[in-house]
Amino acid sequence: MSYVTSFLSNFSIVLGIVASLMKSPLAIFSESGVEPIVGRLTVRRRTLLRSSGIIVGAALTGGSIGATAAESDEREEPEPLEFDGEGVSVTDEFSIDGGPTVIEATHDGNSTFVIQFVPLEDGVDYRLLEHTGEFDGSAGAFVEEGSYVIYVDADGAWDVVVRQPRVSDDDAERPPLTIEGTGSNWSGPILFEETTRIAAFYEDNSNIRVEVVPQGIDDTEFVWNGSELVFDAIGPFAGVTSINTEDVGYIDITAVGDWTIELT
Repeated sequence: MSYVTSFLSNFSIVLGIVASLMKSPLAIFSESGVEPIVGRLTVRRRTLLRSSGIIVGAALTGGSIGATAAESDEREEPEPLEFDGEGVSVTDEFSIDGGPTVIEATHDGNSTFVIQFVPLEDGVDYRLLEHTGEFDGSAGAFVEEGSYVIYVDADGAWDVVVRQPRVSDDDAERPPLTIEGTGSNWSGPILFEETTRIAAFYEDNSNIRVEVVPQGIDDTEFVWNGSELVFDAIGPFAGVTSINTEDVGYIDITAVGDWTIELT
């Protein structure tokens, strides 16, 4: 009987340790004295797997990815590319050097507005923006080197400017930082450190998605389509978590309402 009692006691201790290790960022945030989390949150860490040019997300249940961005990008920044049109269109061919790529776009229609990079050879499609109605903002992703066209799905006049930022550590802002905005937007460059934590606050009832796009990264350490997904939630929402990306990167926010991002 004493052996059974000892086994049960040890098993209870193990369960307690496992429960502690699996504690979510939401629980940590709530225990820090901040008001309880509101809304539905998805905090995911994904690795990039390749099969016939298709990206497959593999959820990780523990550990850290350890994605490390290049300290600086000394390549010359390419000239911006400008496109405009009306309704559903496909742009002329253009080249991407490989790295963070940001679009600045406007749309005066009332329906779907989608901007998608389509490779001319084997590769991955990048849907940089999906919005409904009028739009005036920015979005981005880590886009691999290659030749692309942009597929635009719109019901009104639109214009798109494509930029490929190249910066050094000295050009980047450092936490602590507070960033505020409305709707979809792109912020940076920011110098992320191993200990950087990110908090998001969103009062709207719609979806908010926050991703970190590294300036340079080993292909084997990509985090789902060239960015690290930090938050994917339905508001109202407040949450905090750590960031795996280190060195220079950017924050890509997809949202409708007002938001605040705090980096510490």
